Amino acid sequence: MERNEFEQWINKLVPQPDPEITTALFEFGQELGQEGECFNVRALLTSLQFIARNFSERTLQGAYELIHYGSAALPDEMVAAAVYLESGSTPQTVAEMAEAGLLMCFHQPESAEESSPLAVCTVIEDGVSREFHTLHFGSFDPDAVLRLAQQYAQERQSSVTEMLLTLNEDMRIETFHIFNKLLVSRDPDMTRALSAAFSRCPAVAAHLAFDADRGQTVVEYNPLWLELRQEQGPAQGGMQLTV
Repeated sequence: MERNEFEQWINKLVPQPDPEITTALFEFGQELGQEGECFNVRALLTSLQFIARNFSERTLQGAYELIHYGSAALPDEMVAAAVYLESGSTPQTVAEMAEAGLLMCFHQPESAEESSPLAVCTVIEDGVSREFHTLHFGSFDPDAVLRLAQQYAQERQSSVTEMLLTLNEDMRIETFHIFNKLLVSRDPDMTRALSAAFSRCPAVAAHLAFDADRGQTVVEYNPLWLELRQEQGPAQGGMQLTV
């Protein structure tokens, strides 16, 4: 992507664009990689476009300005930054989080128009509720996930919660890699931030409840997410919406 094209997109997208910030972002994207690589100028723009569709204008402006505070977020960190900004954190605080590596390996949108796959999850077992989140909403069937976790728990004499936390995107037990799990347990601050953002914007798709005691799941959709999703076309794979 050429500088002029990037500048034109940013000027249309951001409420208050700044030439110095736009230049810094473009140069940062060039340092990350060329066209066709995972991280590049286009990936930065796609993340900002996704934020523009799923978060408030204030959050978009803050995400754009992060580089002004000393540490730009990578394309897969920008949506994480937006969640914290939406829940009330300042751009300076979020830039410091990026610098400390606290936003790594979050969600990198493939296109600006994709439906947000972020959701808050509650797991209930033995009468105790625990809160987590997922980056993969819409790509799995919650009922199938719960049944599989119950099966694994019985076979391995473990808890259903533990099995839920070990399942990866392929519905297999994952003990080595932590970044492809269906449910994220390592980042309670992000879970709280997503919960806070649920009613404010379409970025948080739903609240899922996995009730191991009753053997059932409940999906509470975010009305704002549903409204935006209808504009975005076909359903995401893996799960039919029941509203």
